[in-house]
Amino acid sequence: MNSRYLAIADVIGKVCICLYFIPAMITRVTLIQKTVASDALTSLDIVTVIANLASVLFLGMICVVTITRVPPIRSAESLEGYLTAMAGTFILAALVGYLPPADIPINTRLIGLALTTIGLLASAYVLLFLGRAFSIMPDARVLVASGPYAIVRHPLYLTEQIAIVGFIILNLSIWSVLLGVVQLLLQLRRMVNEERVLRAAFPEYEAYAATVPRIVPFMTSRRRRSAA
Repeated sequence: MNSRYLAIADVIGKVCICLYFIPAMITRVTLIQKTVASDALTSLDIVTVIANLASVLFLGMICVVTITRVPPIRSAESLEGYLTAMAGTFILAALVGYLPPADIPINTRLIGLALTTIGLLASAYVLLFLGRAFSIMPDARVLVASGPYAIVRHPLYLTEQIAIVGFIILNLSIWSVLLGVVQLLLQLRRMVNEERVLRAAFPEYEAYAATVPRIVPFMTSRRRRSAA
């Protein structure tokens, strides 16, 4: 793709991402306000507020890094890469926004909220390192290999999956589990597509990938073991 096309696509992507995530952030803020305004806050209400605050932080971070990100230097050549990225990102809306909350014991709900909070806060932390290299689509902008990216090659997907497990618990049903499985498979495919673009854009990526596991921390790659 030529640089002019990539620049135009990047601007469109920024607008679409902000239009999607800002309303979601406003919705969470509204939920926080309604909960805090109640006369008597229960322990479950407090944990729910904390989870929603973590969600607002994460969504806000996405908007910030999207607006400030640098233009891509390379992008995927196939349509499948873009469709997979979009599906992997936005299928979560069906899980979070359309499935009714499950009637589960309070302890189970607290576990779901805790996993959601941990996953979202960890995702916001990863975004601090990813910064201006952030992209939903399989684009190459800047090669980030420090912080959590020195532990696994896709730490944002890892932390997001922790939050998604929490969402599945909160909306526990056969449909939420199926959506979660489909979303995980799409994310695994996104990793492959993104790595293909990064390898083409950054010659040093091959050495980085040989020493840093893809998604499971501290799992030494086969190539590294054979080299040792």
